[in-house]
Amino acid sequence: MKIYPVADRLYILVDEMVDKKGRIFLPAVHSERTRTATIMAIGDEVDSKKFKVGDSIIIAWHAGLHLHLIGEDIVGDLHRIISINEILAKYK
Repeated sequence: MKIYPVADRLYILVDEMVDKKGRIFLPAVHSERTRTATIMAIGDEVDSKKFKVGDSIIIAWHAGLHLHLIGEDIVGDLHRIISINEILAKYK
């Protein structure tokens, strides 16, 4: 399934947090942390000079709408649709 966000929204894949030994890291208190993500698709109103598919971004922990599509590969809280205003920074 291909997802096409509309307007000023982006489809992102949030990076899993792992500790230095390669295990998944689940912090006890995460309400004010940030997460990194990769842009998978952009809406038609997003400035393509600022953001493009494949860019790495930083978002707030609970930013965006979590996608849960039963019967597809898109299950869990790693797939999200976010507004352009929810991006905190872009990094390389």
